[in-house]
Order: sequence, then C-alpha cells, then structure tokens
Amino acid sequence: MGLLGGHSKRFHYISYLKINACRMRTPFTGDPSTTVQYFPGLSIKIHCCRYWWLKNWEYSTLSFPFWRIYHNTRPGGIIEYRTKTYRMEPDKIYLIAPNTDYSSRIEGNSIPSRGHCLHGGDLASLPEKNRRLLLAEGAIEHLFIHFSLGFPYDNALTGVFPLTVTENLQTKIGYLQGYLSVDEQMTAFNLEAFLHIHTLISEMLLSVDKNLWKPSTADARIAQTIRYIENHCEENLSNNFLADKACMATNSFSRLFKNETGLSLQKYVKRKRIDYACMLMSHTSMSIEEITTKTGFSNRFHFTRVFREIMKVTPGRYRDSVTLPTV
Repeated sequence: MGLLGGHSKRFHYISYLKINACRMRTPFTGDPSTTVQYFPGLSIKIHCCRYWWLKNWEYSTLSFPFWRIYHNTRPGGIIEYRTKTYRMEPDKIYLIAPNTDYSSRIEGNSIPSRGHCLHGGDLASLPEKNRRLLLAEGAIEHLFIHFSLGFPYDNALTGVFPLTVTENLQTKIGYLQGYLSVDEQMTAFNLEAFLHIHTLISEMLLSVDKNLWKPSTADARIAQTIRYIENHCEENLSNNFLADKACMATNSFSRLFKNETGLSLQKYVKRKRIDYACMLMSHTSMSIEEITTKTGFSNRFHFTRVFREIMKVTPGRYRDSVTLPTV
C-alpha cells in the first residue's frame, strides 16, 4: 500500500513537471484560452469634425473617397441621390458612403448650371452678435464629419443612409455642437470629444443593414495588395513589385487582380492615388506640388493629367470646390 501510494505520488509529480515544462515553453499571452480569434481590420480615421453655418450649399455633383456624416439643427438642407430627395430635418442624421454621387442645396436656392455656390463658415470663429444675426437671417447650422475605415470597408457599398436621431445620438450631437462652438477647441480634440466622435460613427455604422456590406474581393492576395497600395501611394508601385509581394508571376497576378476588381493594376493604383490626393486637398493646406510628391507622381503635369482624367476637373478647381469661404 505504501509502495503503491509512493508510486502514485511520484507519477503525479512527474506529470506536474511535464505540464509545467510545457507551459514554460509556451509564452503566456495573458489570454488563458488556446482558441485563436480573428477580428476585422477596421481602423476609423477621422479627417475632420466641424460645426458650420451655411447660406448656400448648391452642388450639382458631390462625390468623395471618404465617409461623411451630416446633421442640420434646423430644416432647409436638401440632399438628392438618384431618384430620392432627402429634406434634412433635425430628427434625421445622414451617413454617406465613399464614392457616392449626390447633389446638395439649400431649400429655395437653385443649383448653378456650371460649378457650385457655397457660402458658409465656422460658427465658433464668429462673435456672438454676428452668429445670432446669421441664424436670424436663415443660415443653417451644419455639423459634418469626414472619416475613413480602410479596405475593404471604404469599398463595400455606396449610398445615402438617413437615420433617426435617437436620444443617444442626440446626446453625442449636442456634445459635439457645444464643443465645436468654442473657438479654442476647434483644432485640438480632447479624449472625451474624440470618443464621442468614434461612438457616433460606430452607432451609425451599426444601423446600416449588414447585408449591404459586400466585400470587394474574397482573394487574400488581392486584399493584401489593395491595403498595401492604399498605405504606400508615394512608392513606385509597379506591376512587378506588387506581384512579387503577392508571391506570384507578374502576368498571372495582373490577370487575377483585374478579374477580382474589374480594373488593371495600374488603373487601380492611379485611382487610389487620386483618392488620396482628394483627401489631402479636402483636409490639409498642402500645396499641389506637395500633394503631387505625396501621392507618388513624378511631376505636376503628370499629376494634373491623371487627376483631370479621373475627376473631370483640374486639381485647382477641385480644391476650390471643397474650400468653404468665410466672411
């Protein structure tokens, strides 16, 4: 009995040593489970969050390579998308997907046959007396947020999505309006304001029908290449280089890419470089020369030619159309 008991203890002790030796060889990550979990590579990048007054907002065509959120505090704004007309009431907030073609105007105003008509500015930069006067004259208070999600979510769907302003959303909208009404806070967001923007974006994205989110490609090699292109626009992105990164022969990879995306590699690279240029012109004060270099073009002439080919306007005209003048 004693020998058997001693043998049993020795067996358990040896098993204990083996188990713990195994544990020592496997670095502890803090997660006690051995089940591997995968999460979407979603990265919310906020380009701007502003609170403006608008008297004119007449555009025959608007289309941007990033997401937009619009909310007006009073009626009067109108968005037209395909056959639908959205009258922007205070109880609605609008989510607009990247590369969605739509038009906008203030009720009672006509869209110019050529160009656009934009008259507005930052509410916080106005003296209180001027602000009250503008609003009394019918100017609209307009909250807007521009952001990107990265691939594949910026490529997954198009459309205008009107959402009802819930009590929770109204709390976030009210907070941001108050925060952006203080001149000193327009350029530096604290953590609380930043998290309000993030949660507002997340709540609106959750309201979109999940069946509308369609991945643009199911091939992992193409997805990885697209992510690389989006994050390295300034590099020399030749077909050979991209195919090599995907560990494929150039011709085979070029065919696969076109089959998956509908575009040749170089057409896609040009498209993404121009998308990036549009984002820089909309949200930075970088010069056209700086943007030319930043987006991987060899010179301004080449950049202007490709920009006009894709956007149907020159870079200068585009920048003018996205710049809100102040008075």
